[in-house]
Amino acid sequence: MVYKIIVSPVAEKNLQDAIDYYIKKAGKTVASNFLKDYKSVYKALQINPFYQFHDTNYRFLPFNDFPYIAFFIVDEDSKTVFLNAVFNTFQDPQKI
Repeated sequence: MVYKIIVSPVAEKNLQDAIDYYIKKAGKTVASNFLKDYKSVYKALQINPFYQFHDTNYRFLPFNDFPYIAFFIVDEDSKTVFLNAVFNTFQDPQKI
């Protein structure tokens, strides 16, 4: 069963900030690789979103190659994943 993914405005901003950062600091190739890593997380969530819980509501899935974690909620009834945030693990841990 393929799950529908709804990306929140916060998650979209998180992703755009990361892409802008990588373009500025490391170049377009690194930014492109970050985007590919995000797409692999996105596809994984479409197939099977039942990853580890962060707390009672949110689940999380780390990126494979970049220090980011996707935070999301799964609605099993509607087969929908709500991607709420993409967090850089090098940032302040209290932010999580």
